[in-house]
Amino acid sequence: MHSQLAVLMFADIVGYSAMMEADQQQTIDAVRGLRVDMLEPVVAAHSGRVLKRLGDGWIISFSSVAACVDCAMNIQRKLQAGTPLKLRIGAHIGEIVSDGEDFYGSGLNIAQRIEAEAPPGGLMISEDLFRQLSGPLASDLKDAGTFRLKNIAQPVRLYQWRPKHKRKIDPDQITSIAIAAIEYAPLDAETAALAGDLHDQLVIRLSRRQGVVVLDAANRPVENATYDLRSRLRVAGGRGRLSLSLVLRSEGRPVWSESYDRETADIFDFCDVVLERAEADLRIQTNAFDGDRLAHIPEEELSVSELRARAANAYYRLTYEDWIDGLRLMKRAIRMNPRDGVSLAMRTEAEIMTHSARYRRLSQDLLTELADDLDTAIEQNPGSDYVFWTRGLYRINCLSDVAGARADLIRSRDLNPAYAESHELEAHILMVEGEFDQAAEKFGLLLQRQVHNPMIPYRRFLRAAAYYCGGRYDLAAEDARLAADTRPKERAMYVLRGLALQADGKTEAAQSVFQRAAGLAPQPNICSRCPVLPASHQHLADALASAVRSPQGQLDGLET
Repeated sequence: MHSQLAVLMFADIVGYSAMMEADQQQTIDAVRGLRVDMLEPVVAAHSGRVLKRLGDGWIISFSSVAACVDCAMNIQRKLQAGTPLKLRIGAHIGEIVSDGEDFYGSGLNIAQRIEAEAPPGGLMISEDLFRQLSGPLASDLKDAGTFRLKNIAQPVRLYQWRPKHKRKIDPDQITSIAIAAIEYAPLDAETAALAGDLHDQLVIRLSRRQGVVVLDAANRPVENATYDLRSRLRVAGGRGRLSLSLVLRSEGRPVWSESYDRETADIFDFCDVVLERAEADLRIQTNAFDGDRLAHIPEEELSVSELRARAANAYYRLTYEDWIDGLRLMKRAIRMNPRDGVSLAMRTEAEIMTHSARYRRLSQDLLTELADDLDTAIEQNPGSDYVFWTRGLYRINCLSDVAGARADLIRSRDLNPAYAESHELEAHILMVEGEFDQAAEKFGLLLQRQVHNPMIPYRRFLRAAAYYCGGRYDLAAEDARLAADTRPKERAMYVLRGLALQADGKTEAAQSVFQRAAGLAPQPNICSRCPVLPASHQHLADALASAVRSPQGQLDGLET
């Protein structure tokens, strides 16, 4: 056995399996032409060595970091102009071991996992490799943020490149946030310590999210950030206020600001609640930026993480059609990397939401497929609060598995106590358990702590359902009214309000609301999707389903 340190490139043909199914011989000829006429000659010109051919890919080693990166960029530029084939290329520096017949080592495994994160037609390299670069090659690579790679304990920072296109927005300009030190008053040691803790937690919490580069600007200047996050803490009279402003650095223009007030008697509670609200609001803002950044890039050029960003942006638009589009994007991401845990979880969430919007159950075949996907997602992303949250959502929505959903809720909270969506999952569990008042309280926490979240009408609708099931019909009618005020074309919201008014003895008002509902077209809507209900309240789901399925102008039997 012989070991050596090498610069490793892993190249893989995008969509190879689908191409083989469509036309096997044509694909074989195209790959042979790519190998003989272009790829391997370019590798040889850069003093590279092909260690292994994989049918749809290559493992290549170089003795020079610059030669590896320059070779990858040359290959991708030539492919851009000369062939419909696309490659994803990942590169890393690490140890490889040879037994004379094959090559092994963690360096190869890491290079392959980095390749899976690369955009089609582009290049992704590890931070270890990037640190060895200088000059134009280094300046062409953009910080892509941190990624969690299988069997790697800590998140890995990666750098991305792809050939330039004539676009309004640089597609490689990953969102970056420079978090400044928090200004504070009064100027005493206790307030200074609190400001320092809040700053450190903001850095840590925001750094958990892939696709965003978080820079700690408290102790050193930061160049070329997309945003500055400026903060001010004021403590007086037993209350604290944390004010945040997100400033677009290129224009010096504030694009978002918010203040978070809370009593400071329990300083740990103050930090937890304030940071939970701030983290959720900042997630929405950066998702919106990602949507703008990626809008001009053809779908076939997006990496797996960029497909996730585009899908997340679609989900926030809250139309059924956008969720269907997000589902399609996640299926594309999974074809590119069948073991990408976050994509598998996002696909599962979209399947649940779109089926619930139609008031339809998932087929047994789909349930089995999603269960297997979620097991893979947990295996690949055991440190993701979102992946465990999604499995809990699946278990309570699709299986009414209270014990399993609670286990996933606990794990998600252990990983991130400030993950706001955990309140929604807990509310769903409480609904199945028949604890309707507690469920309404949990939905209420989301309404209080996420005032900028576009999901507000969805959460109001769910709380209205909880109030209705608990016999608090006046509160149910009011929440349904508020939800309908912001989603005035969603028939099910009026139906729920009418049912609550009817149960509250307000027959005339209920009939008026039912007539309003009858004038709206029946269609699936994300914000009024089927609530999670116990078997004892299935009649409510049946009544709401009529809003989706009944012919226009008819709501069968609701007025009686």
